[in-house]
Amino acid sequence: MPTPYAQYVGDRDPVDVLQESLEEYRQSIAPFSSDTWRAPWAPGKWTMRQIVVHVTQWELIFCVRLRCALAVPDYEVQPFEQDPFMAEADAVDGPTAFAAFDAMRRMNLAFARSLTAADRARGVDHPERGRIDVNDLLVTLAGHPVHHLQQIKQFMTSQA
Repeated sequence: MPTPYAQYVGDRDPVDVLQESLEEYRQSIAPFSSDTWRAPWAPGKWTMRQIVVHVTQWELIFCVRLRCALAVPDYEVQPFEQDPFMAEADAVDGPTAFAAFDAMRRMNLAFARSLTAADRARGVDHPERGRIDVNDLLVTLAGHPVHHLQQIKQFMTSQA
């Protein structure tokens, strides 16, 4: 079963999407004011700060999964529910969360660029999705933040 975020990557190399979306995040977030960080992207939805905290958490979780898939024999992905992690969102401000995202993404890009075709084809087990490979993890790492970037862009368009 392919990652649900594959639609945001399409037939492109996920490493290219990782680079492009980092640049788009930088451009989109640069003009944020303190009011913008507190604003929900749509009525009843997460705020800009919550989105960035969430995307940063996923960047961290998926980069660990990616590294474990290559370094741990017989690695099995541990699924998780995102909502309990969001308790952290109240303690972290948006600029700090974005700085962490930016730094982790740069590190993840360097690592992802170093992967060979054999590395990307390495299989791992996922208890909910079955047998997947490292490239699938890369696609998820790349596609998930694009999904949330669209929310940020939708919000910014509504404010123009």
